[in-house]
Amino acid sequence: MLEYFLTPDLNIFLFLNGLHSSWADVFFYWVSNRFIWLPFYALLAFFLIRKWRKKSIPIFIALALCIFLTDQSCNLIKHSVQRPRPSHEPGLCEQVHLVAKPDGTLYRGGPYSFPSSHAANAMAMALFVIFYLSEKRKWVVASMLLWVLLLSYSRIYLGVHYPSDLMAGWIIGACWATLLWRIVLLIQNSKSKTQK
Repeated sequence: MLEYFLTPDLNIFLFLNGLHSSWADVFFYWVSNRFIWLPFYALLAFFLIRKWRKKSIPIFIALALCIFLTDQSCNLIKHSVQRPRPSHEPGLCEQVHLVAKPDGTLYRGGPYSFPSSHAANAMAMALFVIFYLSEKRKWVVASMLLWVLLLSYSRIYLGVHYPSDLMAGWIIGACWATLLWRIVLLIQNSKSKTQK
């Protein structure tokens, strides 16, 4: 029964991972690097501060807590489930397209894949930005979801995650983001009621 679900996951992974080229190797290696996105994060922070001013402080605190909880949840599940990454799976890793790092060694990631922390953290951050910046700005929703998909696909391209790893990460990130957003709303609403 489990194989019924795992076979499409593996087939989709092999198809998407097989769509490779020399330029895409470089591109997706850097897309997957968290530090390359620092200017993007700074731009998002700028827009949040510009819109929310002093109210942006609890938003940033909640976002930091959200990313921490999302990341730790993923690590806890990874070490409990212990599903090997495709790049570490015996009998499969020979079929997986792996990308060389700048030092020439192959990028393989850590030992476990389920769920994807990259996908979870990206979804959590994207939802926070959508919750706080998307009013009358449809481009915010589209651009943030496109970013999540691009970053998530890079993990398949690099051979370190199955599609189900990404979907599980999206769910975890979405749950934490929604929960912490609701908590911030409750705090803000209770403060505004006490000030009346």
